[in-house]
Amino acid sequence: MALIGIKIGEELCSMEGFTFDTRAEDLRHVWIPLTLKMSISKSQGLEISNWPEGEELSSAEEADGASLYDLVVTVPHILDARTGGNLVAHIKVGETYHQRKEGVTHQQWYLFNDFLIEPIDKTEAAQFDVNWKVPAIMYYAKRNYHSKYDLRIKNPIEASVLLTEASLARKQRKSHATFIPLMVSEMPQAGDLVGLDAEFVTLNQEEAELRSDGTKSTIKPSQMSVARITCVRGQGPNEGVPFIDDYISTQEQVVDYLTQYSGIKPGDLDAKISSKHLTTLKSTYLKLRFLIDTGVRFVGHGLQKDFRVINLLVLKDQVIDTVYLFHMPRKRMISLRFLAWYFLDLNIQGETHDSIEDARTALQLYRKYLELSRGGGTDEVRKVLKGLYEKGRKLDWKVPDSDAGDGQGSPKSTKIVLS
Repeated sequence: MALIGIKIGEELCSMEGFTFDTRAEDLRHVWIPLTLKMSISKSQGLEISNWPEGEELSSAEEADGASLYDLVVTVPHILDARTGGNLVAHIKVGETYHQRKEGVTHQQWYLFNDFLIEPIDKTEAAQFDVNWKVPAIMYYAKRNYHSKYDLRIKNPIEASVLLTEASLARKQRKSHATFIPLMVSEMPQAGDLVGLDAEFVTLNQEEAELRSDGTKSTIKPSQMSVARITCVRGQGPNEGVPFIDDYISTQEQVVDYLTQYSGIKPGDLDAKISSKHLTTLKSTYLKLRFLIDTGVRFVGHGLQKDFRVINLLVLKDQVIDTVYLFHMPRKRMISLRFLAWYFLDLNIQGETHDSIEDARTALQLYRKYLELSRGGGTDEVRKVLKGLYEKGRKLDWKVPDSDAGDGQGSPKSTKIVLS
């Protein structure tokens, strides 16, 4: 057993060394044990006892099958007579996060609630006063579980999720297809490139109020929902050809299709009238999850934000984001449209956005970046970026009309000089 969840109900739960009694008069000053020792007795009963947090088991105890479980989450109910109260969480965040973010080997308890996340002392996570803070859930994890067992993902999702599937849209026809599914011989391998772009719609508008001092306070942020996800082949004879172009069906009311920025129009997500390849969110998630677990590298523009809204975690070494490739420290981020005009002589996103076009363009920009890096190394790339920013400031970061005839056209033929 690797994880133990304990939900405090109306019953009395007794264990060796401590007692939980959910009656208010007895719970007022209970300290929850930070570590438990568990073992099977000779009579095949489960024995549970308190254990000093910093101590390890002896070799003899381990040989007898004893295990230690450390408290990693507590969820208390904070009482409030006016609102009925709310739940908060105390979570012990492990070394992996702190090593990645801060470069230190460290574990820390954090408080999570509706308004903030802040570090707390471990005693705050394990001490309760039922006058205002009642324990609801406790979560224990087996100590050293990750080092003793291979927890790597074995990719339980089959490659078949990428093969042809029927659209939910009644009016969708093969003649309207905007993508070609992968053949079995094309299945992605670790390290393969995949161009990706996502488009979103707004389900709920932001709710805000104006304070007396004139500043705005956000009561409820706007809620975005993924509406279209496109993946294009990143290499091979069909490079740039989409193999996923899913419109995500939603039963929730869309308050803003953001058509100018998303290309999504009213009716595109409605199975009754849409002519798009309409899928469920789960179906598209499975495809992305398969690609992530396979180890492909996603190329796109602004992918960090896209994956955050999509609600998928992708390792940094699997993401190639052109918004950062063509960025100088302490300078503004540059739009995909301007980069495409400057480097590729392409005029994209004229009236609206198209995720196939955006995914292909990001892929081409990555190829251009590799070309620049091979041609002159880091110093030359820096010179090119400096020229890019100078041109951008001169044009106020607006792409000139291609037929303007004013000498402001794409500088593709003159801007890049590699020594």
